Amino acid sequence: MNLIDRYVTEVGKNLPLLKGRADIEKELRSTLEDMLEDRISTTGRMRDEAMEIELLKEYGAPDKVAETYNPTPYLIGPRLFPMFIMILKIVIAAVALGLTIATGIQIMKQSPMTVVELLKTIGEWLLNIVSASIGAFGNIALVFALIERFAPVSEFKMDEEKEWDPASLMKEPEPDDVKPWEPILAIVVTFIVISIFNFNPQLIGIYSFDGEKWTSFPLFTDAFFRWLPLMNIAWAAEIILNGMLLRSGRWNVSARLTSIGIKVVQIAILWLLVTGPAFLAITPEALKATEIFDADSAQTLGTMAQAGIRIALGLGIFGTVVEIIKTGYKLIKQKLALSA
Repeated sequence: MNLIDRYVTEVGKNLPLLKGRADIEKELRSTLEDMLEDRISTTGRMRDEAMEIELLKEYGAPDKVAETYNPTPYLIGPRLFPMFIMILKIVIAAVALGLTIATGIQIMKQSPMTVVELLKTIGEWLLNIVSASIGAFGNIALVFALIERFAPVSEFKMDEEKEWDPASLMKEPEPDDVKPWEPILAIVVTFIVISIFNFNPQLIGIYSFDGEKWTSFPLFTDAFFRWLPLMNIAWAAEIILNGMLLRSGRWNVSARLTSIGIKVVQIAILWLLVTGPAFLAITPEALKATEIFDADSAQTLGTMAQAGIRIALGLGIFGTVVEIIKTGYKLIKQKLALSA
């Protein structure tokens, strides 16, 4: 193996890309051989090791050359970094708020508490906030890293400064415009839901106070929580979508396509819940075991609850399908307007 081959191999080792690496190595080898032939014809010298060393020294270190073939040498680039920081701040604040609410409910349930128990609960609350924040940071960084590498640049011109025109104050709001508070509220609420379902699922239930202590009744069975990973994907996608809307201030083609994709996942989740085993813990047997209801009342309420939740899920599927149709209609109108 001559120096050219060794050099190309070393450049290949520094390439982060798996796909296309062989083509880059082939192109680089061809370029270097052509440069070497030109040098031979120009100088009249014979090809030797000294000439190859001279050429490679001028061409540059392998790691530096490899960098020129990498369009994204960073995890999150400058066009997405401002939106990444903005969403991260909102998310961490939402996580802290959600866990604070959950901890408050837990303290009320266990009241009265000793000083040691209270300090232990507060300590667990702080650790949960740190743990959840680290997890949120990792998940958001992963999603943005994927967007950085696969999303079209034209849809994410985040860092462009637009010249402000006073005449814009006279314009009526466009139908595709987004009010800033809407995506912010959606992000906060979504992360509160994520923090409760993932870190404090025991708090999801029906609560009652008999004058002396709080009692709770679980709302969902394990059959519900086995679909939690899929729900987390849908919730994470919702956060990214609302981050896009918050940054751009309007519904673009990419945002509408993302919205349709999220709704398809939501329909799949609802369908799995409808067709799967019972996931609502409010059954006649469970209600009777609480000793609050007699046998007849427990049977009636439990049956109504099981039937009602499936009707509600069916209506949810129908409503989501309608939303997909409406979003698709708006997407077609927007594309026609852009092509006009």
